[in-house]
Amino acid sequence: MRLVVRDTQNLLLVYPLDPSWREEDFLATLQYALQRGMEQVFQVEEAEIASERIGEGESRAILYWEAAEGGVGVLRQLVRDRGALARVARAALKRCHFGAEEGCARACYGCLLSYTNQLDHHRLNRHLVYEALTRLASGFTREEKAERPYDEHYRWLRSLTDSRSELERRFLDHLYRTGRRLPDEAQKALADYPAIPDFFYEPNICVFCDGPVHDADAMRRRDEACRAELRELGYRVVVIRSDRDLEEQVRAYPDIFGRGRED
Repeated sequence: MRLVVRDTQNLLLVYPLDPSWREEDFLATLQYALQRGMEQVFQVEEAEIASERIGEGESRAILYWEAAEGGVGVLRQLVRDRGALARVARAALKRCHFGAEEGCARACYGCLLSYTNQLDHHRLNRHLVYEALTRLASGFTREEKAERPYDEHYRWLRSLTDSRSELERRFLDHLYRTGRRLPDEAQKALADYPAIPDFFYEPNICVFCDGPVHDADAMRRRDEACRAELRELGYRVVVIRSDRDLEEQVRAYPDIFGRGRED
């Protein structure tokens, strides 16, 4: 008998296109500088974001993943929020105390060093990444989407659902099973409001899946305030509840989900 554990985590693979960025000391320093920037910008603990260098030659890359159970949504925001990487780079520059009256010679526990990266201490040199971080700090992220077949898009969306939300998966499975229009995105961070709808339809439709936890008074008030502000900004808000029949709720929005095979 063998014990098997399966888990799902968000991953971000960073390939440096500039050949000079593949030098090992540079890559190691950039790896931890960006990680420190992520921790600062998104207010997460060091243990919640992990990283390592993988591959060889032109395939050498930095792999980041969300080590916290259920994920923290940081890596998805880096891809989808066009200004997130620039903010991370600016935070990394500040963390590396460039411009300060006093700074370390190469790296210290105030900037890049930690007990978890001791094997790389001899490689880390904050001065190596100053120019790269400066370039990243003035740039932006552009997400390129490839058209996916219906089945593949469904599997992609399902992989993005919150691991703690059975309702999200039930809702998505129902859309797929009945041949409805699938959401364009899942767990999308909105650019103009601090909210992450469970599903999103372009250009402005936010779908929230409310399980029993949303019935608590404090959560309900928070949800109502958030969704009222989204409507004021021009978003259309759809709420799918766990205590109502899924087909009945989906059928109420044929202009969003389509009529499906059961109609």
